[in-house]
Amino acid sequence: MNVQPKIGVGAVVVGQDDKVLLVKRRFEPSAGYWSFPGGHVEPGETLEEAVLRELLEETGLVGHNPKLLAVTEYICLSPTGSLKYHYVIVDFLIRDFSGELRLNEESEDAGFFNIDEALSLKLSISTQKLLNLIRTKNDSLNLATIYHIVTRIKENEYDKVLRALSKSVSA
Repeated sequence: MNVQPKIGVGAVVVGQDDKVLLVKRRFEPSAGYWSFPGGHVEPGETLEEAVLRELLEETGLVGHNPKLLAVTEYICLSPTGSLKYHYVIVDFLIRDFSGELRLNEESEDAGFFNIDEALSLKLSISTQKLLNLIRTKNDSLNLATIYHIVTRIKENEYDKVLRALSKSVSA
């Protein structure tokens, strides 16, 4: 099976009191987990155009002036070790936005959370890793650092990795 990497974008939307916007995904990858709004880049679309489109489609919010925050590589292997999927996700910080938050068919729920509240949710691994880095570095989302996050796991180890990440946050 020849699995090609897919390019996606994530919108790290920061509202009042530095609360971040998260959506609870209805579909794979990470169905049932909270993550940043985002999705695939369409052919001919710039990364910035894609993140603003995805934000609008998933949340009803119109974003402005996205700034590069992180590049996340998510590589998922089947239980036998073969490649199931490989995503390269470019996350953008969006502090300037308008509109009212609403759900679409891809999301079960959405809301703004401070980082500690967010870390208590059932997060996707890449979302948890990025929030951990922001919190650990006490970065306050000021773009002092652009992060590179790599996750390579077997599909059946997803929850095990999440539990280990959660323990490292509370320790």
